Amino acid sequence: MSQVPWSLAERAADLTRAERDGVELLVVGGGITGAGVLRDAATRGLRALLVERGDFASGTSSRSSKFVHGGLRYIGEGQLATTRAACRERDLLLRLAPHLVERVPFLLPSYADKTPLWQVRSALWIYAALANFRAPSRFRMLAPEEVKDFSRDLRSRGLRGAGLYYDARVDDARLVIETLRSARSLGCAAVNHAEVIEFATDSQGRRKITGARVRDRLDRRTLSIRAEVVVNAAGPAVDRVRGLDRPVKRPELRCAKGVHLVISGDRIHTRGTITFPGSDGRHLFLSPWGDVALIGTTDSFTDEIDDPVVTPEEVRYLLDAVRAAFPGVELGISDLRSVYAGVRPLPAGPDASTPPSSVSREDRIYRDPSGLLSAAGGKLTTYRAMGEKIVDRVLEQMPRARRRELGRSRTASLPLRDDDFEPQELESGLRLRFGLGPLQSEHLVRTYGARAEALLLAVPEALRRPIGRSRYTLAEIPWTLRTECPATLCDLLERRLRVAMFAPGQGLPELSLIAQTAAEGAGWDADRTRAEMRAYTESIHGRYRIAESTRKRSAA
Repeated sequence: MSQVPWSLAERAADLTRAERDGVELLVVGGGITGAGVLRDAATRGLRALLVERGDFASGTSSRSSKFVHGGLRYIGEGQLATTRAACRERDLLLRLAPHLVERVPFLLPSYADKTPLWQVRSALWIYAALANFRAPSRFRMLAPEEVKDFSRDLRSRGLRGAGLYYDARVDDARLVIETLRSARSLGCAAVNHAEVIEFATDSQGRRKITGARVRDRLDRRTLSIRAEVVVNAAGPAVDRVRGLDRPVKRPELRCAKGVHLVISGDRIHTRGTITFPGSDGRHLFLSPWGDVALIGTTDSFTDEIDDPVVTPEEVRYLLDAVRAAFPGVELGISDLRSVYAGVRPLPAGPDASTPPSSVSREDRIYRDPSGLLSAAGGKLTTYRAMGEKIVDRVLEQMPRARRRELGRSRTASLPLRDDDFEPQELESGLRLRFGLGPLQSEHLVRTYGARAEALLLAVPEALRRPIGRSRYTLAEIPWTLRTECPATLCDLLERRLRVAMFAPGQGLPELSLIAQTAAEGAGWDADRTRAEMRAYTESIHGRYRIAESTRKRSAA
């Protein structure tokens, strides 16, 4: 498979071209929703550009629970349409991105003092029915002794059995990058570190948006880009972007924060994801993923839309719930490999007293008098369908003659990547040819697919080794600099390689070697390299560790 260039050079050329020629569609926001809009527009033949003020997936889309699921718990909230749509999209993603989206088992236990077994069975029947009983929706009930085989650490006192069903998961940031790569291959452009600072309007007094002024935060230049339609897909910052057009009298969003813990995968025995209750009855989960396991998640309204912090109270809530669900496991702060918080952009409902977990996950599209289209809500799972729906609304604002020229959306049938391979065979080949360990070969194949071999061949043997004891390799650094447009060490280690979130030590013990490898590929001098190391270290302490200031206040 040929390597498609996508470096800072291509980024600069894309911005220059957009300023010179204008675009038909300007997408504001480089998370999963914006990526889905751009790819759908690309499949129809629209000239489109996406701009993101930070890095791609730098917000919610790299800090989610990473599930591609129908939302079993939404059934209890009466959100059956949301569950049905999400199940359909889950099954579609499993077909269109089989090497990225992975089918995983979920265990829903039943205890004498909690959810009765008949209720578990009924919920799973409804869940399967909403998915039209397609193969991924099949489930079975387990006896207590079978549950013990699934997880010997799960609380056995009062256990009546469990339901075993299947959903899926994905590296959320990787899904964003691959969606953008696909959109670029179809003729559209995506630019990170480019912020919309003002909207342009027509001169006829109608206040129709005709483009935007965009600040290039890397080259420190400001560009004027003409656009026939603008889509605001800024996630939690949707209302902030709308405010550039006109004052927002009624916010369309209520943001909810979800905190996650990352631990070593060998700390708790389980063959798959297990759901269990928090002290407040909220549904939590433990989900193994390679050499780590994720624990989540809290759900509380927040105003922290840019850099949400993880507080000691939130960590304590999750650890207490884990200790209750797995009583033989002494899990403490020292077991945490990292922590992180994501912000869910939920549509604002009429009742402010509704708890976050009960707020609808349905997506909504708002059209302001200026023509600005804004997207609110939605889920990682349903991003493709949301993108299609938004582009349908975009076409309504295009001239009739142009609408007739454009094709229909192809995202429901077009694979996300055009690689075709057998994963185990490719993994085995990488181990034999390059001397990789199972952890590294599995990661490379799942992340890069058929490009994994070319990635390794493109670097000297010295770079084909792991970063510390992690699944990641030094070989990925020059590759991603050429093909995935990271601009900083944070872009590289937080979202292209998930070192900050999943690697032992979060890359800090190996930071000098990592930074030097990146500097050679990016052309950084010594001062720039030191600055990048400082910025990454600060990001680790600010985004992936428990908030120090809050910890001190709580101890006072």
